[in-house]
This record gives sequence, C-alpha cells and structure tokens, in this order.
Amino acid sequence: MKLRLLNNRLGDLLHQRNLILALGLGLLGLNFTQALFTLFHSERIVVVPPDLKQEIWLEKNRVSASYLEEMALVFADLILESSPASAAYKRDIILRNTVSEGYGPLKTQLLRDEDQLKKDHVTTSFQPNAIKVDAHKLTVELTGDLLRFVGEKRISQSRDRYQFQFEYRVGRLLIKSFELISSNQES
Repeated sequence: MKLRLLNNRLGDLLHQRNLILALGLGLLGLNFTQALFTLFHSERIVVVPPDLKQEIWLEKNRVSASYLEEMALVFADLILESSPASAAYKRDIILRNTVSEGYGPLKTQLLRDEDQLKKDHVTTSFQPNAIKVDAHKLTVELTGDLLRFVGEKRISQSRDRYQFQFEYRVGRLLIKSFELISSNQES
C-alpha cells in the first residue's frame, strides 16, 4: 500500500514537473520571439511640435514627405532670409546640419553670399510659393520669390527655384547639397 501511494505521489510530482517545464519552455520561447521582434521591428515615432504645420514621422531609415517639406522650409529660411548682421550666425547653424561631404562646397557658397550681402548692404527675403518633395530620393525642390532690399527700398525681385538634397543619418536629417536651379528676374 505504501508502495502504491509512493508511486502515485511520484507520478503526480513528475506530472507537475513536466507541466512546469512545458510552461517554462513556452515562456522562454515567447521571450525569444519578442526579443527578435524588437530587434528587427522598425518603430515609427510620430512628432507634432507646435511650430510645424503638419504631422511628421521618422523611422529607422526613412522620413515622411511632410518632414522633408517642413525641414526644407526651415533651412531655406535660414539660408535665404538674411542680412549682413545675421548671415554669419545663420551660416553656422546651417553648417552644423550639413553632412561632411557637402560641408566644403556649402560653406564656400554661404561665405560668398555673405560677402556679397555685406559689400552691397543688401537684405534678402524669400517667400516660398511651391514645394515638390521626393521622399525616396530625399530631395525637395522649392520655388518662391527672392526679394532684395537696401534699407526699406526693394531693389530687385526674382522667381527662384532651389533644390535641397538631404541625407538621413542616425535620426538626423542633414543637408547634402543646396543649389539654385533657375532664376527669373522680375524687377
């Protein structure tokens, strides 16, 4: 009788052990699956700061077209809304947001524009009219009116088309190049 009771208890213990072992292996498998999912899952962060006009998102290696549009407008404002007094400060901000490959050419261009502003005592203002975004190539084409002033007097106006080429690195959108595509003098 004791032997049969001992065998029953041993059978119950083995059954409990096997059940706990199966549950533990199931939990281990679930943890492993979650770890793999976390490593290979692309997380999208939706950002809506108060300064921006529309929702933007960033992923591991992609950005939304609206983010490219908003950043192109910010950078265009820094480059094209300029005066002899503010040009150096804005140049430094732009160059901090430029990839190393495009740093030299962009710095040369900005210094040349800054020297021209100081020589002619000109202030520039840019009003964008149209924007074309290619999110796959990270390019933005911006069209607008560039106004030039000496004091309060407008001396010229042109309809200009500019192109930004961006690069997305480690969560930052950096300027690869900025160039004037076309300019039509209006007055």
